Amino acid sequence: MQKRLLINLLLLLAVLVLGAIVIFEPGKEEQPESVRLTELDDTTIDRFVLKNDSGEIAFEKREDHWWLTAPFSAPANDIRVGQLLAISHAASASHYPLNSEDLPRFELDKPKASMTLGQVKMVFGGVDPIDLRRYVWVGKTLHLVDDDFSHHISAPATEYVDKKLLPEGSKPNALTLPGLKLAQDKDGHWQVDPVNPAASGAADLVANWQTARAIDVMQLTQPLQGDIIHIDFTDHAPVEFVIIKRAPDLILARADWGLQYQVTAETAAQLLALAVKPAAAPVVSPNDNAEEEDSEPTDSDDQLKIDEHDTEDEPDK
Repeated sequence: MQKRLLINLLLLLAVLVLGAIVIFEPGKEEQPESVRLTELDDTTIDRFVLKNDSGEIAFEKREDHWWLTAPFSAPANDIRVGQLLAISHAASASHYPLNSEDLPRFELDKPKASMTLGQVKMVFGGVDPIDLRRYVWVGKTLHLVDDDFSHHISAPATEYVDKKLLPEGSKPNALTLPGLKLAQDKDGHWQVDPVNPAASGAADLVANWQTARAIDVMQLTQPLQGDIIHIDFTDHAPVEFVIIKRAPDLILARADWGLQYQVTAETAAQLLALAVKPAAAPVVSPNDNAEEEDSEPTDSDDQLKIDEHDTEDEPDK
């Protein structure tokens, strides 16, 4: 009896020891906290500069939206700018003190790009040939980070321009196109000049402009010659485009920003003309159908005529 009790106590002790090992994991080293490139708070940043092979690109926040201020002034795509800022929080896979004589070794003497956010500067060097992580120099530290942002830091300024043709949320009240004018009266109705009874959808045409986006934005490279598009707003300064090209895609230029916007042919058709009302189907009255049925010979009528003809031709017996 005592022997059995001793065995049970030993088994209980073994279970307690194993449980302690599972819970406390003795010998296991604590994982260090994740290190980020910077500890910057994005909400406190209102301007920063990106430098790459295309030159210096400057950004500035205005009324909760980002703008490019160099090499030209234009509204920026907030999502793309947010992706740039997110690089400052990239996780560092490993990091070491960096000496100035080691800069060429990591291609930091001639960096691929750099980004300055306030007093913090990130310099982007080459890629480690083994794990393909990017070398990033911040302060006195060299970091190795996953290289999933190189297309952002190497992009030209035009890649960061907002591709919407009109300001976000703006309300047009007059639109002048080649051969067509639309103006909103005091009651909010759109008046069209010249009047075209076969056309419709003035409000739809204006709505198309409010949502239209370009598929590409480039800096102007040619003299401005072409028809003018002028748009007035209730809440914004007027906007003017010059039609540089109509086909295969529409090219619209904004001289004030030095930019040209490429718009697909499908979108262009919705921006430059009113929709045409579909032709009304002819109305056929029931009387017309009845008359047609009366006038059409039937098979029985034809057969009757044939029988009569055969009777006339038959000789008397």
